[in-house]
Amino acid sequence: MSELSREEIQKEIDRLKQEHAALDAKVIAFDEQVWMSPEDQVAQKECKKLKLKAKERMAMLQEQLAKMS
Repeated sequence: MSELSREEIQKEIDRLKQEHAALDAKVIAFDEQVWMSPEDQVAQKECKKLKLKAKERMAMLQEQLAKMS
């Protein structure tokens, strides 16, 4: 895997922030539902997993960016 430049890392962090925010909005929408079908429950769980992965990736990239400073 090749090294990413500072700009590439920052662009990826920004993309992940947007993805995380979109997933957060979906999770909130699921939480506001009075009743969820089993399919909705699975979809909500998947959104939460993807949100966590995005957060972990952002943290890793921010750490990598800090080491470059």
